[in-house]
Amino acid sequence: MRSPHSWWGLLILILAMQRYLFLFLAGLLIVSLSSQCRKGDIDRSGLPDTFISYEAINLSGQNRLNSSVRLSWYGTDADGYVEAYELSLDNQNWTYTELQDSVFLFDIPAGQDSADISFFVRAIDNDGNIDPVPAFLNVPLINTPPDAAFLDDRGPSDTAFIAATFFWNASDPDGNSTLKSVEMKINDGDWVEIDRSQNLITFLPDTSVQSGEATSAIYYGNSNAPASLSINGMRVNDSNRVYIRSFDIADAVSDVDTSEVFYFRAKQSGISTLWISGHNSATTAEYRAYLQSNSINYDFLNFGYNQGANLPKYFDPTVRLIFDQYNKSFINIPATNFRNAVTGEEKPLLDYLAPIVQRFTDNGGKYFLTTQLTTTQDLSESRSVYPIDDIVVTTVPGSQVRIVSDSALVSLVDTTLYPSLQPTNVEFGVVPMVSSADAQDFYRAQLTKIRGWNGSSDVVAAVRRRNNKISQVFFCMELHRFDRNAGDVEQLIGEIFSNEF
Repeated sequence: MRSPHSWWGLLILILAMQRYLFLFLAGLLIVSLSSQCRKGDIDRSGLPDTFISYEAINLSGQNRLNSSVRLSWYGTDADGYVEAYELSLDNQNWTYTELQDSVFLFDIPAGQDSADISFFVRAIDNDGNIDPVPAFLNVPLINTPPDAAFLDDRGPSDTAFIAATFFWNASDPDGNSTLKSVEMKINDGDWVEIDRSQNLITFLPDTSVQSGEATSAIYYGNSNAPASLSINGMRVNDSNRVYIRSFDIADAVSDVDTSEVFYFRAKQSGISTLWISGHNSATTAEYRAYLQSNSINYDFLNFGYNQGANLPKYFDPTVRLIFDQYNKSFINIPATNFRNAVTGEEKPLLDYLAPIVQRFTDNGGKYFLTTQLTTTQDLSESRSVYPIDDIVVTTVPGSQVRIVSDSALVSLVDTTLYPSLQPTNVEFGVVPMVSSADAQDFYRAQLTKIRGWNGSSDVVAAVRRRNNKISQVFFCMELHRFDRNAGDVEQLIGEIFSNEF
């Protein structure tokens, strides 16, 4: 039998062995837990850790994301704080950022309709330490076809004359940088790739073609020169449609959009005079009679029809290109303001036409213009273009001048060639003009002054000359109001067009 001391020693030995066993098992547990960390066997002491908000994007087929994706991320650091991040698509080339989210526009490789993008993020702490094992996310993408469309309210309303102008837009849900090309065709013509950076395009068909199909020059924006390419398919003096489509870098094609149907009216062969009217049908008929009585052949633009419903959306380039086809013009326009459907501007036709007439005369064109001025006329767009420098105003409030029935507009040049013009009715609220320094006074008005009118001039028409011949005629009175004596207005117009122009 063991002594009590022996049993006591054995008990102490057993307890000591249990303590060492506990410490050994605890060590094994720590090693085991350490080996199961997300970052593998790396010692994370002093290193930041990085996380992406999505652990995975489990999408496939048509449910994949388009190439514009919002991603977010964050980081932790046990002994400090995360100061910044680095992003990469290949785990080799990194981009520094202090953001924690962004919208990424990923590129799908050309010719492919889908792709898997690798996205890496690694945190940087305040000590400059970088997470050695970046967070990773696979981003499944699918290409979305682009689109292309005409803005019909900026195209021809019903009829296009000589030039047809269109405004279009193309875009891609995956980002406009992925647009590869834009194409147009006219009717059954060939598809033609156009400059995708030019949203305003004008087609100018061959003016020598009077019927059938014509090849058209292409003008971009407000360019004075045609592009290096042309497009076929325009049906002259017939109905037409224009088509548009776009392609992206994955060769996906948009739906085809079509313009509204429009009639294309051609320039008449051999015609050198362009007639523009801004008046209603009854007044327009009077001016037509003046021209026809002088056997002046013309092409006609009716801006006054249906209160300006035919007003061009774009004077430049559309009307400018029309004027380029002629060397003479007759223009009768009222003082009425016309609203431009594209810009929303409201101003007289005199102002809309000013830059067009300037280019026309710079290129040698000649014109005869008759209009009406008002006491509030703003000449900032017209001064120097036309042979007028200012309107004549009075300093006496409430005063005005009239041209009564026994008075007239009287020529200041040659009364045998240019007859006096008597009003059909009394003309109220007459506003004379001051001619520009390079112009010659052409007609004056016999004025009746009311309530102390003290204006400085009675001039109502001026001309400019080129090579001693009249090349510009400007009346600030509407001549159809001064045809009391039959044949007088016709004689004036005939003399200008026959012997000056």
